[in-house]
Amino acid sequence: MVPDQRDRLASFRAFVNAAEKGASIPPVAEDDLRCLQAISVDLAKRYVGKNGAIAIELMARACSQGANLPAVGLRDNQLRLLARGGALAEWQHDTGFDDVVYQVAATIPINGLQLDQEAFLQRLRCKTSA
Repeated sequence: MVPDQRDRLASFRAFVNAAEKGASIPPVAEDDLRCLQAISVDLAKRYVGKNGAIAIELMARACSQGANLPAVGLRDNQLRLLARGGALAEWQHDTGFDDVVYQVAATIPINGLQLDQEAFLQRLRCKTSA
């Protein structure tokens, strides 16, 4: 492993450890979430039945330069959990989501590793009814 990869992995681990202790997850760019969603869908198609983690290096290539990769990854993970549970069916079309889903997922306050599903859905409903 080259030094840059090692540093990125160590930084990622430190971020996740802080999140596990309740640290807030900063907002991210909507487009970065869209990119990770597209990668997730592509990987699921290639490896049917698998829904694993996306490698940090793949995330770095897919996301905008300077993106907070752990924050994007954790927010994407929360988005996928909501989708798997059927909570986003109203805003999901085939394998993608309405723009408002990415807007909310990119910016809603998250502390620790648990997203407040009700707050997320309430914010979606408010934005779509406005």
